[in-house]
Amino acid sequence: MASPLRRGTDRFTSRAASVKMPPMHTENEDSPEALRLARGKTERLEHAVRVYRVALGVCVALLLGVLLVNAFGQRRHFARAIVVDNEICCLVATQKDAETVRQRIVAAAKGKLPGEACIEQKWEDETWAVEERPVLSVAEAVEVLKDKVSVKVEAAAISVNGVNIATLASEDLAQKVLDTLKSEYIGDAAATVVSQKLTPEPSISTSGERPEDISTDIREVVAQLTQTRRQPEVYVVKTGDFPEKIAGAHNMRVAELYKANPGLKGRTIHPGEKLKVGVTVPAITVVTVLEVTSEETIEPPVSKQHSPALKRGERRVSSAGKPGRRKVTYRIKKHNDKQVTKEVLEEQIIEKPQPKRVLIGTGDAG
Repeated sequence: MASPLRRGTDRFTSRAASVKMPPMHTENEDSPEALRLARGKTERLEHAVRVYRVALGVCVALLLGVLLVNAFGQRRHFARAIVVDNEICCLVATQKDAETVRQRIVAAAKGKLPGEACIEQKWEDETWAVEERPVLSVAEAVEVLKDKVSVKVEAAAISVNGVNIATLASEDLAQKVLDTLKSEYIGDAAATVVSQKLTPEPSISTSGERPEDISTDIREVVAQLTQTRRQPEVYVVKTGDFPEKIAGAHNMRVAELYKANPGLKGRTIHPGEKLKVGVTVPAITVVTVLEVTSEETIEPPVSKQHSPALKRGERRVSSAGKPGRRKVTYRIKKHNDKQVTKEVLEEQIIEKPQPKRVLIGTGDAG
């Protein structure tokens, strides 16, 4: 006898066997259409990838182009402006070029002078956009600027009473000038120099001067120092000034002031105006005190004796005598080469003179 479970299972099996299942399509029946659809999707995906790659390449190329154009544009459209006294004079390519221009101008003006040199005007360089101005080479910029700036070189100025009377390339040269000036007036090599001074007394100071005003010729400067002369200077007009006052302050005649400043006569001058004036440069005098020792001849004294053996008024030398010798030391004071005083410091008789004897007749005539 079958169990209840077994009987239920059998009924389910027989019922299932009686149910008809709908027919199912196999994979082989629709594979061509599926493959076609898949292939289409793949082609569309590959096309999208190709388009993306092309677009990416174009973007990268455009980015590189922008970077290159930007870099090239900066080199091309920006330069270095050389500015003198707040005025743009020219453009050069780089800051290095601007510095090279400055150095060449300074070196050319300085020449072989030993002092430090600099441009007198205010010199600057800054980045500047290139518009209408051309960008010059270093050599072109030097040509443009060399006449627009002036160079000052450190030098040694000899001055008297605040007036510069000569400028030398160095303090050593300036001192040699003063020493040479003194030696010019020592005179006799056998003389002993007691003292020597320059009057008015000059001083040596460091100053910046233009190269054309700096001398290296000691002899030329020595000759200048002993001559009174006028040295041109620039005077800035002050409130209350008038031509007669300015001329008088500079030891000039009004006519000399007018001659130095054409167009000045007959017009009003204004504060701040610059006039050319002549400053009197004093001559330097070398005051030398010397001691000189020399041997001198002592002329024999004349001894007169009356002789009745000679006719009245008749003269006759009975003994010629003999000169003596002495050693004398003098103190001599000179202004330049002119002797102003001479005094005897010491005298020593080496050999006494023998007198010259002269007979003077006192006898009667006949």
